[in-house]
Amino acid sequence: MDSVVLQLWAVLCLLIHLATCSPILSLEHSSLEEDVPLFDEILSEQDGVDFNTLLQNMKNEFLKTLNLSDIPLHETAKVDPPEYMLELYNRFATDRTSMPSANIIRSFKNEDLASHPIGITGIRKYPLLFNVSIPHHEEITMAELRLYTLVERDQMLYDGLDRKVTIFEVLENDRMGVGEERKTVALASRQIYGTSSEWESFEVTEAIRRWRRAGLTTHRLEVHIESREGEEQNGEGKLDIDINSEAKHVPLLIVFSDDQSNDKKEEKQELNEMIDHEQLLDLENLEVGNFHGQPGEEALLQMRSNIIYDSTARIRRNAKGNYCKKTPLYIDFKEIGWDSWIIAPAGYEAYECHGVCAYPLTEHVTPTKHAIVQTLVHLKNPQKASKACCVPTKLDPISILYLDAGVVTYKFKYEGMVVSECGCR
Repeated sequence: MDSVVLQLWAVLCLLIHLATCSPILSLEHSSLEEDVPLFDEILSEQDGVDFNTLLQNMKNEFLKTLNLSDIPLHETAKVDPPEYMLELYNRFATDRTSMPSANIIRSFKNEDLASHPIGITGIRKYPLLFNVSIPHHEEITMAELRLYTLVERDQMLYDGLDRKVTIFEVLENDRMGVGEERKTVALASRQIYGTSSEWESFEVTEAIRRWRRAGLTTHRLEVHIESREGEEQNGEGKLDIDINSEAKHVPLLIVFSDDQSNDKKEEKQELNEMIDHEQLLDLENLEVGNFHGQPGEEALLQMRSNIIYDSTARIRRNAKGNYCKKTPLYIDFKEIGWDSWIIAPAGYEAYECHGVCAYPLTEHVTPTKHAIVQTLVHLKNPQKASKACCVPTKLDPISILYLDAGVVTYKFKYEGMVVSECGCR
């Protein structure tokens, strides 16, 4: 599995580490890059850089954003995701104009394998058990219990079933004596007029928030279905919920949360401004062509003007058709062994930035001042500075449905996975 991981991070290193300036070069030899060493040679020239350590750090950062401590082990049997979660993923994957109410949606299944209805007539009770774990840095925006109601119809006469369904929280008490009933607190209740078997949802947001504050993960709920007196005895049918652990309609606790990724936009903008200020270099002491002796900022502006507005013919002559640009790169999760925990999509078009940042740097690669200076220094003294790197300058997110410790999780915006624009840095 480790070799598979290393292969993945070799492919995705551009997408994950924008701050890394070392260009990722093609292993195919190019006449344009005769003076450029291969990737492993570049790493060997950098003091203290270990390739395996670098890829391991990249993998750890990737898994951290998904709230995973490590790559999930291969399951002995394929996990079938809940029907609701698949519908959720497909809905937002096909309709880009809509978006869910939260960035992360988790589905927790009923884990009470011995669950069975208590009581035959009057009030039927269904005990449920959920193991819920939500990271504390996430804000729980909503939580709902989804139950699939089963309507038993009378073949001779049927006009629907009118039932009262109530959701109770079962309070844990270590001091409870033998035979003593557990205390319950009502969370949600409503009348259901059932004419067919279908999903019903009950909001339990405050209870889930309280569970997390208490620091406990295992909690019990109890569903009570109350019928009108004598209704079931008269052959008018009954209303059940599907609690079969092997069925696709198993009771689900759906938790919507937000990792507050939107709040980081201002922080990213401030970081970009800081980088721009850092790249204002003084060229006064740099002996680069005819700019020797000129004030740093004035020389920089003159140099940028000369470079950006160079003729397209000269660009083609120097770059030889291999200039920095976005090229296709399809990631197949099955190919890299991650289909065991990534449910959907099966793969996606990630793109990659390929090519060289050769003089002159043109406007379409949006060079920074630092990249321009570095390129000129490289022209004068290749041993002093390397070429600027062809890297992603804008990344887009994808949506992903994945398995995390047995919990089917949907993340609407997993940032930084698709290259949108490339540039020289």
